[in-house]
Amino acid sequence: MTSTQTPPPAATECDIYPVHFFDDNETNRKKTMSWTMRFNDILDAEKIHDSLCRLLEIGDWRKLAGHLRHTKNGKLEIHTPKEFTPENPAVSYSHDALPDMSISEHPLASKLPKATDGPSIRTFDGHFRELAGPPGLAGNVEELISKDAPQMALHITSFSDATLVTISWPHTLMDAIGHQDLLRSWSLVVAGREEEVPPLLGAVNDVLLEAEQSNPDKAEEFKMKERQLGGVGTSVFFSRYMWDNLRNGAVETRLIYIPKKVFAKIRNQAQEEAVAAAQSIDEKPYVGEGDAMIAWISRTMALAEKKSRPLTVASLYNARFRLSSLANQTGVYIQNMVLFTFTFLPGKMAKGPLGPTAMCHRRHLVEQATEEQSLSFLRIVRDLDGKGKGKATMFGEKDALPLIINNLTKVDLIKVVDFSGAVIRQGEKDESRSNPVGGMVNYHFQHFDELMTIRNFFAVMGKDYDDSYWITAALFPKSWDKFEEELKKLA
Repeated sequence: MTSTQTPPPAATECDIYPVHFFDDNETNRKKTMSWTMRFNDILDAEKIHDSLCRLLEIGDWRKLAGHLRHTKNGKLEIHTPKEFTPENPAVSYSHDALPDMSISEHPLASKLPKATDGPSIRTFDGHFRELAGPPGLAGNVEELISKDAPQMALHITSFSDATLVTISWPHTLMDAIGHQDLLRSWSLVVAGREEEVPPLLGAVNDVLLEAEQSNPDKAEEFKMKERQLGGVGTSVFFSRYMWDNLRNGAVETRLIYIPKKVFAKIRNQAQEEAVAAAQSIDEKPYVGEGDAMIAWISRTMALAEKKSRPLTVASLYNARFRLSSLANQTGVYIQNMVLFTFTFLPGKMAKGPLGPTAMCHRRHLVEQATEEQSLSFLRIVRDLDGKGKGKATMFGEKDALPLIINNLTKVDLIKVVDFSGAVIRQGEKDESRSNPVGGMVNYHFQHFDELMTIRNFFAVMGKDYDDSYWITAALFPKSWDKFEEELKKLA
């Protein structure tokens, strides 16, 4: 620390919050999540900033404004100043005002993804970190601690016809549902409806641990335990994983855009094929959009493989909506509550019709995402960590092609934001826009550490106001070639 820096507040001048078990892991510590929201209006940057700061002064929302610290045993905790000052703000804030420049003229912002006439795949020309804030912005937990910086950083770029609002935070703080609740509550403060902001729950008590301990009658054996890879299986799996990395070149992060009409073809095809594959006339299968999306992604990935391989599809779901102890609460949980379901697809099935794969995924989801199974999964992860084996475990065939799919469609991040109360001037006219004034056009998501290093990872970012899908993925070039081919067929 230089002599010009303000020393951090002493612990006695702070409220100290714990970082819960499922928040504090190696992966989350390495990742700062950055969300650049694009608005086709000119927003009042100071009002946006002031509203976020005000939100983080309300009750236990203050936890989000604290500074991370190491405890004596190597865990993390959060120290929140009892009073925020210019020297110790709730949020790291920066603003680039470019009132004479259109967003289309900016060398980097002009390259942000935009909707196209048909389905498309966009290659990122470079990292958009410049749009997230000034140089030196902390990129992971260790940098946040060494810089003694607030967990949250807000950077706003104002153009003559648009505004970019980027909010960044470490993954130790929350998941996408927590981010949704943050955006919704932030919007309420912008709108002058502060009294409607819900309380932040679970800031001190680990509600997931409480759920595990308070439901002994719901302790059933984890149904996927028999598919859990042992020591030899795990070694074979990771050896195959590393060999795939060596022979397939660098992973590339791109964005897939699927218009509403095109995705309707995918879903209709999956529905028709599911009906055709039904075992009896009384069976009436229904394929939801999420099932169709996962089936289409899985088949395209399988078709990119020269030889048939089984697939293990890990799909993220949220414990908030599965545990009865968390249901019907009057507040929100800003933390990580993500769990996985696993779908195991034989190679032949994965390359076949969409319908059976969609129904297979649905069966696995229904079986694994119950309250009892969610609690069992939580206990397994906590038990593994207690044995010094970390918090990750693998399921499926040792030679399977692994996919990770995080479908954020129901989170509806694009539509949850309403900054109409901060609009200075409308940027795009009514006749050419599909989003409401003060609403988001779309958003760009990135990790600070690297673009995306986990291969075969899909983030279904959701739908825009035209009900078109946006998907970010990190894949080998051969897989991208197959997605290009499949989208051309659909177009």
